[in-house]
Amino acid sequence: MNFIQTLAFSRWDIDPASDEPAHGFFMRLAELEGSVSMRTFANWNDLEVNRVATNELMETLERHPMPLEWFEPLRLNTPLRDGDGYVLRGHSLPYHHIRFAPRRWCPGCIHEAHHHRGWWEVESIRHCPIHCVELETRDEGGMLVPWTWLSFEYSRDGFYLGRELPRHDDGAPFARYLLGRFGWLEPTSAPLLDAISIPDVIDYCEFVGRFLENPPSRKHPSVGTHSADVGFEALRGDRGDLAEAVRGWYREHRNNHKARGVAAHFSWGYPKLNFLPESLRQTVRRAFHEAAAFETEGYDRRVTDQDFDVEFMPQREIARKLNIEPRAVELLARQIGVLQKTRERRTVVADAVDTIAEYKETLLTIQETSRRLGIHQDAIRHLVHAGYLTVFRGLNPGRRAGGRYSPEQVDDILGLIDGLPVTGSAAYGLTLHTYRTRNQLVPGEVAVKVLKGEIAICEKRDNVLGFKRLMVRTDAKRKRQSFTRSDDTMTMGEAQALLNMTYETTQILVKQGHLGVVDASPRQVLISRKAVEEFAAGHAKSSDFAHGMGVSGHAVSWTMKREGIEPVVKFVKGGKHVDTVFKRVDVMRVYGLEADPTVLEDARLDRFWEIIVPEAAKICPYLIFPPKLPPSGQRVWNSNRGLSAHFHFDPGLGEIHINLSARGERNKFWFDLKTEDYIGAIKGMFKVFDRMVKEATQRQNAKTREWWRKRKEG
Repeated sequence: MNFIQTLAFSRWDIDPASDEPAHGFFMRLAELEGSVSMRTFANWNDLEVNRVATNELMETLERHPMPLEWFEPLRLNTPLRDGDGYVLRGHSLPYHHIRFAPRRWCPGCIHEAHHHRGWWEVESIRHCPIHCVELETRDEGGMLVPWTWLSFEYSRDGFYLGRELPRHDDGAPFARYLLGRFGWLEPTSAPLLDAISIPDVIDYCEFVGRFLENPPSRKHPSVGTHSADVGFEALRGDRGDLAEAVRGWYREHRNNHKARGVAAHFSWGYPKLNFLPESLRQTVRRAFHEAAAFETEGYDRRVTDQDFDVEFMPQREIARKLNIEPRAVELLARQIGVLQKTRERRTVVADAVDTIAEYKETLLTIQETSRRLGIHQDAIRHLVHAGYLTVFRGLNPGRRAGGRYSPEQVDDILGLIDGLPVTGSAAYGLTLHTYRTRNQLVPGEVAVKVLKGEIAICEKRDNVLGFKRLMVRTDAKRKRQSFTRSDDTMTMGEAQALLNMTYETTQILVKQGHLGVVDASPRQVLISRKAVEEFAAGHAKSSDFAHGMGVSGHAVSWTMKREGIEPVVKFVKGGKHVDTVFKRVDVMRVYGLEADPTVLEDARLDRFWEIIVPEAAKICPYLIFPPKLPPSGQRVWNSNRGLSAHFHFDPGLGEIHINLSARGERNKFWFDLKTEDYIGAIKGMFKVFDRMVKEATQRQNAKTREWWRKRKEG
């Protein structure tokens, strides 16, 4: 007689548990049939032997006349093959998320109920969320428990698989969250993870955990026992919590790490993001950005969820919008604190574009900066190199507008000046200008040394700005300027009048040693009267010789050059107001003269000169007259050369012509020397000239006051 078996089981008098999968229930039914090996039972029933074929086992169970309400939970709790992966409790999982070998179990769960749990095949769940212990794969003897062994109570070697363990509600957070998502436990909330699929949750928790629990390395490490739990702890909060977790890793492993961009800070972690699902890729990448930026930029506050909503723009885009160069955008953004250089490409806060534009308008030119600091413009570059100032370039593309400077940094320097200690007596002080001149230093070098405290300060004046306030302490008492002088000396202006030469020519004669310097100070230079008179007696300029001989000054110079005679002072083409000076004896010898052509002999002129010089000393003492008027005439100046009177005598007409000039205002006078009725006219002329001088001085003082007022307001 032939026997045809139609059902695998003859009895099913046990109920499946609420969390039991089909293959676990199948093994318990096989054990009820008296079988001791799943392999033997599968061979008897023509079932898959070499693997846990969940679909086949589920279909086999469904062919039995069991209660229909059993099949739905069994199907839900079983990872069933579907296309390229598995389906578990309605969630699609890829192949690598389900693992049947080795067989795993929780000893606490087995002790409470001897059946398999459907979530033990989820590979990323490595700890039981109920008893908070790691899932086991070996019995107490150290042997694996294969799927061919049917018992859930003890192993093949007789070791009991379960043991009594206490329950916990706060352990294995990742596994508890997954079981809540699957529906086996009460759901818990994780804002970043709730909206994405379970496979993405697993991938990102394992990735983040694997990154956070390992130091930097070239190759990414394998998933550890606690990787998913570590990653879940970082991802269970908001985006700020995730960034803070990454920031903690950065502090531990990358403190003071120098790298350009974000990727170089995070070794394998940053490029690995490109192989993860789209769901959280941008969020995790932004967390890397925030962590690196906050640490490298030195921010003390924690990263918040709102920081992820801040938009950043490329420097080039902002440069086009503001019509400035990209390097200027970087400098401006760094100055106002909206630049995060660590970020890749997009480094400037988008909302700060208007702030950058407004700040650009407040920057100072080099002229304004030097005026506020009270120092020469050349010193600004030294302050830049020393780190006290930042120069902002590229604010006007295509035009050489010069750099700009931060008013805040200028105020900081002024604050440093205010804070400099004052030591010693003010009587021993020199101005910075005098100090650097005597020590042959450049202004910027002195300014930097002052700010560093390398130069001692003995006084701070209140009527000037910045560095001009400072008086440098010296070892010698400050020499006060004396306003009295000996009759044996004369000023440069008096020497100029006596020699009938320009101020520049007189300076050259002083430097060459022809005129003896008695005393030199910033206010005035006193030279020997005797040396000037001796030089005047033996020398004259070529134009004075030429006028007396009726030729040009150039003709005199060429004739002397042809004779091989070099001038004492030579006019240089392009030079400013420099006379050509020769010795009188050389000119008279070359031209064969007996009388000096530079001396004008006329009794009428001598009489006029004897009258006008004393009268000028009474009314206009600031005018410096020569002892005699030369034939070519002479311009009489005041000490600062702002006021002058030009005298010229015409021997043929017997008249002297005078042109008065006072800061742009002019008047002309002439006197007939054939009569002596000009004393009253001379007094009237000087009164007019004195009035012109006073009015011109008032106009100049008003301009100066207005200039200072604008400077203070600026």
